[in-house]
Amino acid sequence: MELDALCVAAEAALAGVRLDREAFAAWLAANEAGRELSSSDPSSGPPDAAERAGELALAWAIGRGDPAAARLFDERYVAPLGGALARMRLSEAELDEVKQAVRERLLVVGEGGRARVEDYAGRGRLAGLVHVVATREALTLLRRARHEPARALADDDGALDLTGPLVGAGDPALAMVKAQYRAAFRGAFADAVAALTARERNLLRMHLLRGVKLEQLAAMHGVHRATVVRWLKDARDAVLTRTRSSLAATLSVRADELESLAALAESRLDASIERLLATHDGADQ
Repeated sequence: MELDALCVAAEAALAGVRLDREAFAAWLAANEAGRELSSSDPSSGPPDAAERAGELALAWAIGRGDPAAARLFDERYVAPLGGALARMRLSEAELDEVKQAVRERLLVVGEGGRARVEDYAGRGRLAGLVHVVATREALTLLRRARHEPARALADDDGALDLTGPLVGAGDPALAMVKAQYRAAFRGAFADAVAALTARERNLLRMHLLRGVKLEQLAAMHGVHRATVVRWLKDARDAVLTRTRSSLAATLSVRADELESLAALAESRLDASIERLLATHDGADQ
């Protein structure tokens, strides 16, 4: 099929995603899979050439940060993973985490300015690629669940010391707060993070721990940047609210002491979440 014909077929397969045919044709000409398709004889070439061109176009559009392409990818390849992974008997939360991991692995634009899905496109069918990545992520998740109970982070004395960086030798009042309530605080905070949805945890992990930019997260989910900002704010607020509520319910503290703990949590929130998630990620290595 000629490049023009491939572009027409690709655009037809994209279901509403607008394609810059000139730019896509140039990309096809520079891409091994694109050259292979364009040089094939229309009468004897691959019977699925149009579908493969559509997959290449989808990967190309994702690599250029097109949110409509990211949404289409999600609908076609990520949403059906529940059925594809049914034999692994993942919980709903685990399945959501696997889906988020697939989006991160394939849709985030890396330092080289390319999304991995763009590099893999043409080597095989996208459905197969997504299934392989999802299966690996699911196995990692299940292995982590077997070897590290959810409460292990709260019990690890080095996993979270929220108040430590804020307490100096010349601040005996805060030092007392730290000594008296550190264990309870650490447990409440870890529980609050664990109570986040899979999407919230993964958004925080990608943004805080792995440095994925807001624009990239927005493209991954096919939403506006402001929506991602709101999601991250809601996740942070949820951690603070749950931590505060847990401490209020389990500790006999004065209101001013509780407010001191809440202020400490808020001032170190991102760093503490990052450290907690980094410890969690470390179990996967």
